[in-house]
Amino acid sequence: MLAIPLLLMLDDNIMEQPEILLSLVNQSCSEVQNHPNIIKVKEKAEAALSQNEGEMFKDFAVEYNGKTTRLSDYVGRGQYVLADFWASWCGPCRQQIPDLISLYQQYKEKGLTVLGFAFREKPEDTEKAIRDLGIPYPQIINAQDIPAALYGIDALPHTIIFAPDGTIIARNIYGDELKEKLNEIFPK
Repeated sequence: MLAIPLLLMLDDNIMEQPEILLSLVNQSCSEVQNHPNIIKVKEKAEAALSQNEGEMFKDFAVEYNGKTTRLSDYVGRGQYVLADFWASWCGPCRQQIPDLISLYQQYKEKGLTVLGFAFREKPEDTEKAIRDLGIPYPQIINAQDIPAALYGIDALPHTIIFAPDGTIIARNIYGDELKEKLNEIFPK
């Protein structure tokens, strides 16, 4: 039964290419394919594949402080949206926030909305981080694992760029690659 631990290890390292993970699972014996943990891995890989570049966004709603916020409140409304999936406890997430703030300030007048999704943490920790980091763009707080399930997100930070019609045009890009993509979308 070496296949199960191996596939679970691969889950952490191969979600950038979920089709490979699905191929390995599908080539496994039925006992492996029907293992509860492997079923979860397969569902996550299928979610990632269904939300690749060129696919339309999947909407979801989050409740916080008596208010419901939907992804569709921002996406598919005629503007580009850079979604940043992050958490206050995530060091790399916090490191990229100053760059995202800079990009927000540079492109907001050109039609870019930057939208943060804090999940897998207590809302009060998110609010403190927003204050401490001086994040000026909107946040969807208390998303918990909803984005992970719908978009196959298995590691933070994670970014998705949505076109004005809601189509995914890029995901999981950072630093210079993200800046180049935004320069391509918004030429000077």
